[in-house]
Amino acid sequence: MTAALLLDLDDTLIDTKAAMVTAGAVAVARVWPEAGEKVHRAAGVRFHGDPAGFFERFTTGELSFAEMREARVADLVEAFSFRAIDDDIARFEDVYAPAFFANVRLFDDVLPLVSAATESGIRLGLLTNSASDYTQRKLESAGLEGVFEVVATRDTLGFGKPDPRAFRHACDLLGADPNETLYVGDHVEIDAIAAKDAGLYAVWLRRDQGDREGARLADAHGIRVVGSLTEVVALLA
Repeated sequence: MTAALLLDLDDTLIDTKAAMVTAGAVAVARVWPEAGEKVHRAAGVRFHGDPAGFFERFTTGELSFAEMREARVADLVEAFSFRAIDDDIARFEDVYAPAFFANVRLFDDVLPLVSAATESGIRLGLLTNSASDYTQRKLESAGLEGVFEVVATRDTLGFGKPDPRAFRHACDLLGADPNETLYVGDHVEIDAIAAKDAGLYAVWLRRDQGDREGARLADAHGIRVVGSLTEVVALLA
């Protein structure tokens, strides 16, 4: 029987990719307007894609959240040969943050799952590799403030996914054993496989139906796959 439902946030509940790409493009356009619209968009895509893996280094504790963000902006400057500007990182953030939160959108399949879990008396928790203050603002922007009994973030835990301690500690905070906790996330390795390895009942949310490699990994690890959160409702019993 499911006692608790633990959910990932970014690109599981909210369309973080779209918000980051849009906000990144808006910020670059404000700081480096001469680069042109195509470059602004490409920079937004790169900012989200993070090809140098700075977010992963934040997840492992190697970088602070501020250091991670600074490194990602510096990467844009180098990759697109933007002109040097005093306080370019601060100027970028001043534009990026409000643009990001203004573009946070909740996926349509979220509220039906939240309602079903609440009506069934299932405890709701959130586990994200993002920072606590940013996570709170995301929840407020998405209309999810106060929905979760537990909100566990990388900086509050001291470690992040895929570290099994992150999943187990979130379960402890929810007062539920891992084997009676259902976890759902959009990343097959960091979310689903890691959650299963930590002892939770893991479900991979395959929002990108073209992700064949993810499907292969899920199958190899015996991970349940759903294409929408509405399919998770039937798994709550």
